Amino acid sequence: MKRIAVLFILLWTPSSHAEVIDRIVAVVNDDVVTLSELEDVTKTDLARVNAIMDPVTRDLKRKGILQKGLSDLVGKRLISQEAGRRNLKVEDRQVDAHLKRVQRSQKWTDKQMSMYLMSQGLTMKEFREEVRGQLLQQRVVGTVLGARIRISDTDLENYYKDKRTKMSNDYEVEAAHIVLKVRAGATKDEEAAVRQRAQAVLAEARAGANFSELAQRRSEGPTASRGGLLGTLQRGNIAPQLETAIFGLEPGAIDGPIRSPFGYHIVKVIQRKVLPPKPFSEVKEVLRSELHRRKLNDELARWIEELKTKAFIDERL
Repeated sequence: MKRIAVLFILLWTPSSHAEVIDRIVAVVNDDVVTLSELEDVTKTDLARVNAIMDPVTRDLKRKGILQKGLSDLVGKRLISQEAGRRNLKVEDRQVDAHLKRVQRSQKWTDKQMSMYLMSQGLTMKEFREEVRGQLLQQRVVGTVLGARIRISDTDLENYYKDKRTKMSNDYEVEAAHIVLKVRAGATKDEEAAVRQRAQAVLAEARAGANFSELAQRRSEGPTASRGGLLGTLQRGNIAPQLETAIFGLEPGAIDGPIRSPFGYHIVKVIQRKVLPPKPFSEVKEVLRSELHRRKLNDELARWIEELKTKAFIDERL
């Protein structure tokens, strides 16, 4: 989702007055980060914050999201520059192969994948560029930091014991939802109108309306015809905003409206089931991958801080 970096993009009116519609928010060595880029990568979180009614709280949350997003973009710029210095690239065929692996692992058809991307507010072109950036980062990080990561069987056993304590309280849920769509590029007034409709649906559900019938009548998502049923869910396989709400509810409870990239959701937990921990031998390699990612992320954070101390960075948020 990288946009062309420019100092100013001006929209000229017949009166010859210029309106700045983009600007630089950071200079990173010889590269720049624009406001439009920053808003692109933070749009999901910003959309959620826009639903906060109190303007002071909303502004503080927005500033925090933009600041974190800018810090992340600066780090990615530094990694990209390091890739250039090391002549590392990601070819189209590597992006294609990754997308096919994603489809196979999720058992998605092309149409299902497109629907998922739409729910996340992404086009296929944008998603490909995100994937390319992630693959490039992985290549650079693997080249520079891979040798620093060592995981012993003792590390794995200790990690399993820690995880087992947490897994003993883990559960899966059967849930349903009603979604009211917010179109891409909606104005604040349009978004507020959808949220108001969602509040009305929530009130109707909490007043005792049959949730399945309500979903069939009011939901605008692909699950409407089956009463909004999402099926059985485990942590990590639904949008984070929905996961937080759904896994925080008791069976029979209803919550909302919850903003996602797709729109506003009303959710209901039908039932939940405690998941027994799997034996160490069965999850050992999965744990190895998890622990490797965790240690690699720690090393990556330290390395980016090292790169920042050696770089010229001017943030102008």
